[in-house]
Amino acid sequence: MIKISPAELVAEIECRFGIEADAFPSTVKSTFGQAITIHNNDAWVERITVEIVGCAPMNIAWSKPLHSNLLVEWLLRGWFIDRLQTHIDLRPLIVVQRLLAQHKFSGNDADTIGNRLSTFAVRECTRLKASSWYEELVALRVFYRWCLDEEVPGFNEHDSLELSQLTVKAHDNRHLVTMRDDDFGPFTRVQLANIEMKLANNPLITHAQRTLFLLCRDWALRPIQLALMQVTDFGIDEGGPFVKVPSVKGIRRSRLRRHPSNLVKRYIANDTAEAVELQCTLAETQCNAASKEINAICARHGISTPVLPTPLFPSAYTTENRLLRFLTNPKLTPFTLHLDNHRISYALTSLTWILQLPDPHRPIQKTEPFMRITAYRLRRTKATSMVLSGASPEEVAEALDHSNLNSIKHYFHYNLELQEFINTTHMASPEINAAVQMWCGKFMEEIPDRSALRPISGLGSCNSEEPCPYHPTVTCYACPKFRPSRHANHEGALADITKFQQMLGSNSTGAMAQQVEAAIHGAKSVIIAVKELKE
Repeated sequence: MIKISPAELVAEIECRFGIEADAFPSTVKSTFGQAITIHNNDAWVERITVEIVGCAPMNIAWSKPLHSNLLVEWLLRGWFIDRLQTHIDLRPLIVVQRLLAQHKFSGNDADTIGNRLSTFAVRECTRLKASSWYEELVALRVFYRWCLDEEVPGFNEHDSLELSQLTVKAHDNRHLVTMRDDDFGPFTRVQLANIEMKLANNPLITHAQRTLFLLCRDWALRPIQLALMQVTDFGIDEGGPFVKVPSVKGIRRSRLRRHPSNLVKRYIANDTAEAVELQCTLAETQCNAASKEINAICARHGISTPVLPTPLFPSAYTTENRLLRFLTNPKLTPFTLHLDNHRISYALTSLTWILQLPDPHRPIQKTEPFMRITAYRLRRTKATSMVLSGASPEEVAEALDHSNLNSIKHYFHYNLELQEFINTTHMASPEINAAVQMWCGKFMEEIPDRSALRPISGLGSCNSEEPCPYHPTVTCYACPKFRPSRHANHEGALADITKFQQMLGSNSTGAMAQQVEAAIHGAKSVIIAVKELKE
C-alpha cells in the first residue's frame, strides 16, 4: 500500500468519488482533554498515543495506510478521529481495522464500494455472532452505525436495525463460580487464610502489594479503581475506617472518574485500614522524591509547576514524554503520578509466583500447581461470600460497582452445600492449620492491654466500641472483633448455637440462617484452634 498524505487523500476522494470532503484537522482533543496531533506538515504522524485516565496509554499506528481501498481508508481515518474525540473505549478502532484489512472492496465508484462494504459488515456480524466473537461483533456494529450517520452509500436503517437485534453476551465467567474453578474461581476460607498468612511475613512482597490485596479482599475493587485512588480517600468516622472508591462502570460514570459525586464510601477491616494508612505515608514519601524530576521537566519546557495530588499507589517510573502529556493537559495533570491499571493488575498477579502457595484442596504432587492470585478472582470471592451471607442481588451489584443485575446473577447459583462439600471433603488437615492461624493472636489471653475489651458471657471479650446490633452469644464467632478465651466452654456454646439453628429450621433461609451457619463454622474453628494450641 502506498502512503498518501491527508491533503492528497481528501483530493482523491473529491476527484475520484465526487464526495465533498473536509480537510483533516491537525490536532484534536480527547475526552480527557489531551491534545492529540493527527498530522504535521501535511504528513500523518508516526503514531497516536492516547492517555486514558487510570489506564495504560493506547498507541495507534498512524503513518501507514489503514486500508488499500482509498474510500475505506478515508472512512477509517474519519471514524478514528471522530471516536478519539468522543469515546473512552478505543478498542473497536483496532478491531474493525483488522477485520477490514483483509478485504479489498473493489469498485470504481462510491456506491459500489459502499454497497460491498455494507454487505460485508452485515454478513461478517452474522458470522461473528455464530462464532460467539462478541467484541468483534460490537465493534463492527458501531462502525456500521457511524457510516450510516455519515450517509455513506450502501448503509441503511433496515440493516442497522437487524444488526442491533443480534444479542451479545457478556464474557461468561459463570462456570468459574458455579463449578468453583480451581484456578480462577472464588477462594475458599482456607485458601484466603493461607494467602493472608504468607503475605504478612514474606520479605519479597512490597507493602503496596499487601495493601492492594487487602482492598480487593474487602471490596473486590477493579485495578482501574485502585489506580484512580488518592491518599485523601482514606479516613475514619463514627462507622470506622473507610476509603472512597470511584465508580467506573457506565458511560457517564466512567467519564467522571474522580468527580466528588462519583466516589463511594466503603468501610474496611482493621488490618486493611492499618495497611492503607501506612501506604499513604509511603506514597507521600515517594511523590515528594518524584517532585524534583517534575520541577526539572517543567523548567525545561516552560510549564508552570502544578500542585499534584498524591495517589495511593504512585508510579515508580514514568517516561518524560508521558509526563509531558499529563503536565500539558489540565484534565490529565491531577493523575500525573498515578500508577495505571495494567501495572496494578500485574502487581497482584505476580503474588502467584512470589508466594508460590500450593492449593490446599489439591493432592500433593511433585510439581505443585500454585494458587493463582488475581484481582478478578478476589472479586468473585467477595461476591460469593456476600451471596452466602444472604445479600440480595441489588446489594451484590452495588458492592461490585455493576450498573445492572445481569452481571452478578450467576453468583446466586453458587450454594452453601457446595461450599460445605469443599470444606468437609477436601480440607481435613489444611482446615486445622488455617483455623489455628485464623485465631492466632486473637485469643483474649494473648492481648497485652485488655482494658478496652468488654466481656461476653464467659466466652471471651469484644473490642468493638459500639453496641452490638446482633445476638451476642450467637453471632460472636463470625465476628472479627470477637476475642475468644482459650478456657471458655466453646463446645457448650456450639451446642447452643446448633440448637438455635435447629429451632430456626426451615422458617428462615435468608441472612439470619447464613449468619448462624457462619457462627457455627467460627465456633468449630475456635475449638480446633484451642485443641491444637494445647498439644
